[in-house]
Amino acid sequence: MKTCFKAAATFVVALVPLVSGCARTGASANREGSQQKAVRTGVVEASSAVEPTTYSAIIAPNAQVDVAFRVSGYVVYLDQAPAVDGKMRPLEPGAPVKAGAVLARVRASDYQAVEEKARGARDEADAGVHAARAQASEAEAALAQAELDFERVAVLWQQESITKPAYDGSKARLDMARAKVDAARAAVTASEDRSVSAAGQFREAQLALADTDLRAPLNGILLERRVEVGTFATAGTPAFVVADLATVKARFNVPDTALHAFRTGQRLPLTVDAFPGERLDGRILSIAPAADPRARSFEVIVSIANPTIALRSGMIASIQAAEGDVSTRPRGRIPIDALVHDPVGDRYVVYTTELENGVLTVRAEPVHPGPLLGNQVVVLDGVSAGQRIVVSGANLLRPGDRVKEIQ
Repeated sequence: MKTCFKAAATFVVALVPLVSGCARTGASANREGSQQKAVRTGVVEASSAVEPTTYSAIIAPNAQVDVAFRVSGYVVYLDQAPAVDGKMRPLEPGAPVKAGAVLARVRASDYQAVEEKARGARDEADAGVHAARAQASEAEAALAQAELDFERVAVLWQQESITKPAYDGSKARLDMARAKVDAARAAVTASEDRSVSAAGQFREAQLALADTDLRAPLNGILLERRVEVGTFATAGTPAFVVADLATVKARFNVPDTALHAFRTGQRLPLTVDAFPGERLDGRILSIAPAADPRARSFEVIVSIANPTIALRSGMIASIQAAEGDVSTRPRGRIPIDALVHDPVGDRYVVYTTELENGVLTVRAEPVHPGPLLGNQVVVLDGVSAGQRIVVSGANLLRPGDRVKEIQ
């Protein structure tokens, strides 16, 4: 794909990892300290021509969700779809999913037992409330009768028609009836509190039982499935990764000197390496209000409609900068093979050589990559023109490796 560029002072910071030499695992990481590795070196070239700016960006989903169970248990069901052989098989990455669809289910019998126990406790608490209210009504009726009796006895006492023991007995029965009413009302309050607590526990048990089904949170594409039937899924551990690709985002970074060329809502043309010659249109969704402290650049996010789901997460896009985004500041230019991505530090490095005790070793120099120029990349900072670096074999190196130069 041919792309025109402006001055070498133009920038690309969200350069996709062109070479991932630091991401070596397994046998490639096992090496002897005394082994010398063959490398080719070259000199960083100066790049000062005024060329159009093209930024390299990476396509990301509009939304990506790690879907996890809220409860733990053994997986007993996985959503299925017809496979190429016509058989029903569990969903694989790339399969479409609908919001609300059950992706997986853990064994529900344990949670059903808890739910039934909570239901019984709730029903028992409700029955206790009814019994307490009945006792309170009975006590209130007894209190009303005791008050009437005491009123008659009080009148007779004033008329000196009854004895003092008879009066005192009626007064004691009234006080006792009042105490029973107070106790019955307190019992009603306590039983109502127990009922509320039991109802809450029952609702929690119902939610836990419902959460044995793991449902898709959105319409999208399945990116990853991490469970199989029989897997013990723990609460909170992602079992699926689902992404909304109906709209995708292209993310790239620009230096502060190029910010004037971008604004929110601006349309930007772009191409995708996977579809050479096809031009797409995007619109700037946001511009970071603060610079990345490591890259010293500002992230720009471009929204792109993707109704056919042709654009997938991780694809590389080239975005044309606005007119007038030029600079004449001289930069270095290196072969793409010299640029290494360090996943641990999430940075780009090149390897320089130095002679130590008569042995040639390499040292990693962090760099800030800029725009692509054919099979070369402009380096915004980190190395300068004329500096010697490893241009072939860099992806097999680690800092401190012993090397020997070959032609």
